[in-house]
Amino acid sequence: MRQFPACLLLSYCLSLPALAAETEPQWQGNANLAFSRSTGNTNGTTYSVSVDEARSTEQDKLSAYASALYGKSQDVVSADKTRIGSRYDHNLNPQLFGFGQLEFEQDRMANLDLRSGAGGGFGYHLLKEDNVTFDIFLGLSHNRSDLMSGETVGNSEAILAEESSHALTENTRLKQKFSYYPGIRTGGTYRSVFDSSLVIGLNSTMGLSISLQNKYNSNVGNGVKHSDTVLLTGINIKL
Repeated sequence: MRQFPACLLLSYCLSLPALAAETEPQWQGNANLAFSRSTGNTNGTTYSVSVDEARSTEQDKLSAYASALYGKSQDVVSADKTRIGSRYDHNLNPQLFGFGQLEFEQDRMANLDLRSGAGGGFGYHLLKEDNVTFDIFLGLSHNRSDLMSGETVGNSEAILAEESSHALTENTRLKQKFSYYPGIRTGGTYRSVFDSSLVIGLNSTMGLSISLQNKYNSNVGNGVKHSDTVLLTGINIKL
């Protein structure tokens, strides 16, 4: 039952293109699906769903993303994480833009019941061409982490991030983003998130995807590892 709210959030994000179909500009993006099942000596199930959508105009850009990963091995839950967020960019000139973002995250294996965060700042388009884009971000954020065991933690952080998109060939695209969040009030603590995906198109709507994510948190509870890495392969669907 704990996966039910996550499924609702993912269903909402999947419905965004249909809600915007009658207006201009339209939402565009991708969905990635992965599933594995084993029986016999090893009894396990793993599935993941991720959605990445964006709507752009000459003046601004609104993006939304959501992901869920769940796994069970030998009837024991081995993965249970959900993330959903949105970012709004408004161009101040052809290179400089302001942004605001919201994100919610849940990772029960890492003792995180819910992390909610909001932030904003400025970004700069270092490259903005048809086959490659590269942006950098600088800002501030505040988040609240409700732990499954332990005290609730609130922290103000700086935002230092970069993201890029590369058309390697006509049918192959690479995207990556690295975000670094050093704590402001708690010196020496920091978080980082690295996301990357490689999509190889098979036709106009489907392709193969390989995604890699690494998260690091210097301030976690006892018995929880600081670093968490996930590698997934699956099907990409163009929305």
